[in-house]
Amino acid sequence: MTCAACVRRVERSLQNLPGVQSVSVNLATERAELEAEAPLAPDVVIEAVRRIGYEAELDTPESVSEPSEQGTNWRLWLSIALSVPIFLLSMVFPHLLPAQGWVLLALTTPIQFGTALPLYKSAFGALRGGSANMEVLVLLGTLSAYFYSLALTVQGQHHHLYYETSAIILTLVLLGRHLETRARRQAKRAMEALWSLLPNEVQRWNGAGYERVTIGAIQRGDRLRVRTGERIPVDGTILEGSGWVDESALTGESVPAERRSGQQVLGGSLLVDGILEISAQAVGHTTLLAQIAHAVERAQSQKAPVQRLADQIAGIFVPIVVLIALGTLIGWWVNTGSFGQALVPAVSVLVIACPCALGLAVPIALMTGTTRAVRAGVLIRNISVLERVRQVDTLVVDKTGTLTMGYPRVQKVVVDGVDEPTALLLASTLESTTTHPLAEAIVQYAGERIRVRATETPSPTLPLNAGGGSLLPHLPAASGVWATITGSEGELKLHSVRTVAGGGVIGQMEAHTLVIGSPRFLQEQGIPIEKPWNAPVLLAVDGQVVAGFTFTDQPLPELHAVLNALRKEGIEIILCSGDHPEAVAEFAHSVGIERWYAGQLPQQKAQLVATLQNEGRKVAFVGDGVNDAPALAQADLSIAVAEGTHLATETADLVLLNRDLRTLLTALHLSRAIYSVIRQNLFFAFVYNTLGIPLAGMGYLNPMIAGLAMSFSSLSVVVNALRLLRWQNQPRNDR
Repeated sequence: MTCAACVRRVERSLQNLPGVQSVSVNLATERAELEAEAPLAPDVVIEAVRRIGYEAELDTPESVSEPSEQGTNWRLWLSIALSVPIFLLSMVFPHLLPAQGWVLLALTTPIQFGTALPLYKSAFGALRGGSANMEVLVLLGTLSAYFYSLALTVQGQHHHLYYETSAIILTLVLLGRHLETRARRQAKRAMEALWSLLPNEVQRWNGAGYERVTIGAIQRGDRLRVRTGERIPVDGTILEGSGWVDESALTGESVPAERRSGQQVLGGSLLVDGILEISAQAVGHTTLLAQIAHAVERAQSQKAPVQRLADQIAGIFVPIVVLIALGTLIGWWVNTGSFGQALVPAVSVLVIACPCALGLAVPIALMTGTTRAVRAGVLIRNISVLERVRQVDTLVVDKTGTLTMGYPRVQKVVVDGVDEPTALLLASTLESTTTHPLAEAIVQYAGERIRVRATETPSPTLPLNAGGGSLLPHLPAASGVWATITGSEGELKLHSVRTVAGGGVIGQMEAHTLVIGSPRFLQEQGIPIEKPWNAPVLLAVDGQVVAGFTFTDQPLPELHAVLNALRKEGIEIILCSGDHPEAVAEFAHSVGIERWYAGQLPQQKAQLVATLQNEGRKVAFVGDGVNDAPALAQADLSIAVAEGTHLATETADLVLLNRDLRTLLTALHLSRAIYSVIRQNLFFAFVYNTLGIPLAGMGYLNPMIAGLAMSFSSLSVVVNALRLLRWQNQPRNDR
């Protein structure tokens, strides 16, 4: 494919296949993506493409290869070698040879019907499919000049010929295509560099020692060894060893992080120092690297509304240009009485109007922009975000894990009727059933404190009929039982555990009911709160509150600078959290956020976003992509923070691949930059045609100048898009 008209033609051909619901063809990536009601044989799809003059193959990792430049190179260099003497004999020394017309004919014919052969193949394929493309325009113009000059030569006239028009236009087209292909290949390589992060071979334990195997042979559970300077091949858990790992290629984190036994590592990251022995947990398409690469490919295959408009224009553009050129020819012929003089502006119209740049303007910007975004720690899932991000005036942000370090710690435990070790033991046993950050904080704190108190208070007392003793939970438990607490007078088994999202945990221990959660959750369970605990998490036994837990979570170190930068851009920040009011109020005051909402359930967060939208605001929501899924789906712009090896919710438009809040600014600024490049490219593409066609029709553009402009119009949009690969975040107000 060479232009937007090609894209439109391929899409129409594939759309006509039975059962096909949607088709998206991308000129920059040279890929087609189909969605059908039922499975469609690849051979059927490929044949539909071949019928209209193109070649295709099933898109698999094995089929991806660099196209050879050899065929293009020899054609280009031969055209240049022949065009130089043609230009000199036509423009500099028009009377040098006695039979100069025949010499020019001999030099031009190999270009017109030899080096330009790929253009004929593409043009014939388009015409056979009932449409026209850029090659049709080029060949109409050059063949007109060639055969007109041939007729004059046969008649014995050796001056006022247009062989140079034919030869140089074709040479410029080949040159433009060559430069454009190289630039597009550079953009593709930037994306394909993601896959190159994985090593070809890795050391795997075979029971007796480590052996080198290909990465494709690794299976989940394999024990692997990674040494200093090597890439980690899969997502895994460290079994032994420690080291510093550079994850910048995946998450955008520029500083290597220390990883120890029990922690996760990501496939594609670089072990800067140390030796690690890891257990493979995610391999192949399940790794974070594969998720990122596939998400970027899906984003690049999408079409923004502005691109669909450009494709529609290109679909009718070529026939209109042919009519304009024909009108130009007739008009000049009538006014001047000279067919040769009329031919020049008509050829200029045909050549200048080629819609190559129009087809590349948007997809090449998306290709380079989404690739640069991944390198900056931002994953763009939905291309339509590029048009919406500029309209955002309100940013609703979750607190825990988004504006904070994401690891809350227990600050204080208040008890009533039980001692602290007993309260911690019961609370941590219940909270072990959930992965909520506050629950994990209680479990971690209990593990630390119970060991300490065990020597100080060897016989804590349970408020149950269980006696005392040294109390320790044993996990996992038997079938139907979550945990067993062993005391000196027997065992208590925790069962019938029920976790309520956004509320808490309920469990049965023998005949006793344990409830832990927010004060509101306890009240919903009919448990009275008879005194002000001032704690976000309360523990109740048999309907009586016996302990309260308060927490602390430090703001991200760069939070103040990021919030100030957002305010300077005219964005209002609203804090929305499921935490209790006291904690949210204290946090909001400490970071300078004036408007905040506390105790918000997932549905209430979504309702808040809807309320703001009803006020006429354009709302972006930033959350962790789990409990915040309803709000992310409701927002005009959804931004999720990725968790570990998972890319967060599918409802997010943008995914931040690290917890550095400055990445949020990068996401907003880079999205605007991509959209700006798209607009610039469309301007470049349209200005060549909207200004060039009238100028050519009025005779102000020589056909060779028109050919040069046409060739470099495509190159200009590609080069402009490649600037995104070197983009650096410069906060500015371009709203």
